[in-house]
Amino acid sequence: MKRQNAIDLQEEYLSAIELAAGALAVHSAPAAELLSKFAADLGAQSGPEFAELRVIALLHLCRIQNRLQQTAESERTRREAISAFDQIAEFGSRPNIQDRLADVLVEFREYRRAIRPCEQAINLSTGNGAKLANRLWRAGRTYLHSGFKQHAEEPLRQAVEFYRAARGDPRTPVILNDLGNALRESNPVEAEKSYREAAAIWENKGAYGQATVAWVNLGVLCGEQERLDESLQWYEKARCVRQTDATTPRARLGTLANNIANLHRRMKNFEAATQEVENAIVLLDGDPVLAEAYGTYGLIFRDQGLDEASLDWFRRSRTEHARLPGPNMNHFRESIANEAAALERLGRLKEASALEQQMAELRDDLPPVPMRHQVAPAPKTVKHADNPAGAVLIELDGIQLPESVYRDCDIAALENRLEEVLESSGSGELDGHETGPENTTLSLYGANAEALFRAVEPVLQDYPLCRGARVTIRQNDQERRIVLS
Repeated sequence: MKRQNAIDLQEEYLSAIELAAGALAVHSAPAAELLSKFAADLGAQSGPEFAELRVIALLHLCRIQNRLQQTAESERTRREAISAFDQIAEFGSRPNIQDRLADVLVEFREYRRAIRPCEQAINLSTGNGAKLANRLWRAGRTYLHSGFKQHAEEPLRQAVEFYRAARGDPRTPVILNDLGNALRESNPVEAEKSYREAAAIWENKGAYGQATVAWVNLGVLCGEQERLDESLQWYEKARCVRQTDATTPRARLGTLANNIANLHRRMKNFEAATQEVENAIVLLDGDPVLAEAYGTYGLIFRDQGLDEASLDWFRRSRTEHARLPGPNMNHFRESIANEAAALERLGRLKEASALEQQMAELRDDLPPVPMRHQVAPAPKTVKHADNPAGAVLIELDGIQLPESVYRDCDIAALENRLEEVLESSGSGELDGHETGPENTTLSLYGANAEALFRAVEPVLQDYPLCRGARVTIRQNDQERRIVLS
């Protein structure tokens, strides 16, 4: 009975935290007070699940304090949350808590820390269907963001095989693109096939804005294989689409400009490379990719034999990488290696040696390669178009939200949350999503549309990707529409 009471209490805290962070967060000050109280109360409880819930509460509190412009308090809360997470010695046994913990850590770009709850959620999965496939996808993306491509390959491969079997699932090209990123160094031939397959799926649907993601990655791969003219063609094809779309985020244009700058550098077109990287730095202001653009500028000077000038930009790149909460370890090591090499060429051997020691220590930061997971093939999609039961259609804004929301949140994490609520409430089922050029629509079906919406509303109010979403609640021929705040 004691165990059951603990589980009930954990569920109550999780629901209360989500309510405070979501539906109540419009009244930020009361929500902050509630989350602060929850964090204090959870600190008095024993067990890993309560410790994990405390981290979730603290990170939500940090976000609300930032919304209240309480900058110093927000930073202190963030440090407290991360310290609390690092002190958790053992895994919890509740998959829904692991999901929430992984999602909120990813939202805060704490990618390396998010690996542990991502893997634990997979290990605790009791089924082998869409929920497990989504968890594998999330783990793969988290490894990629951390720079651990070898670790990303297996979970992404399992996820893409599941969704490819579903035929027409909109997640397939996205995961194929991620898989290509994981394979690009170890198996460039397969990576190119993945990128081309993803691009073809999007192009056949007329989703050229999404296809640019695969085109850019094809440009990167061709560049790495010294197919430089072909690389430039892919980049310019993507730039043509992105520049003609007024809704393209500045950071996406900046990342592409940085890629083109690197390509011109390798082609010895240093004037064009300098123009591109300077444009990239302006467009990437405030974005994590800025660290890479600084490094590109350093490489342009280095390749011209200007080591003093290159050293300044390599140092800026390393500093910017170190400032990020979850830096990509491959890029971080590369920035340190470039700076150390410049110092050696300048005869500053003691400084170079100190950086090389730092780089050696970073190599020991690799997580263990995770166990293999087996996912059953996707079942045939059940169509509900002729079913008179209730439906909830959630149309997510794909262009107007801040770039940080699209970078830090993904549809897989949202679907995991929705499926968990639907499974526990028995109110309906998720039938996937459809992606268009400006929005993504999730389809939920159940006997009672209003009950279905009430079950998922706390999730929708909490997850940043749902801000401004248009929701249609349909029962037979009757329907009403609302817009989420």
